[in-house]
Amino acid sequence: MTGHPGNFGKWILPVAAILLSAFPALAQPAPGIAMPPEIGAAYGQLGKAMMAHDAAGVRTVWAEDFVVNAPNNAVLHREEVIAAMAQDLIDYRDFRKHITLIDRKPEVTVVMGYDTMVPIKGPGAGKQVMRPFTDVWARRSGGWQLIARQATIAAVQ
Repeated sequence: MTGHPGNFGKWILPVAAILLSAFPALAQPAPGIAMPPEIGAAYGQLGKAMMAHDAAGVRTVWAEDFVVNAPNNAVLHREEVIAAMAQDLIDYRDFRKHITLIDRKPEVTVVMGYDTMVPIKGPGAGKQVMRPFTDVWARRSGGWQLIARQATIAAVQ
């Protein structure tokens, strides 16, 4: 986690990073960390929906009351993030999700770790961004839904 902290005065990069929070093929749990199958499946569904800009698919994974504290300290609700996704401002390469903790409780599961990605456009373009995150999943009717997310840009290299 070295590098210079990024100052992204605009919300586009943080929102784009939120939208790219789940790519099942690129999720890398730390040794000894086991992803619960139902949470892994929800991450997979979310990643596919985001890559396809499928707002309806995202809504099935993000709870109606989903809220995120984005890397620029803006608090956004589900529909605000989906509106940004519809603007097609997301273009990253080398996105990776590194999972360092999964804490399961009967009705809530907390997933922590950090994401790394290289934005192709916008602030930080061409540089690797590292962002620690916390995702909070809740058991809701129909399965597990993401109810809250916090992400902080820790380094831009």
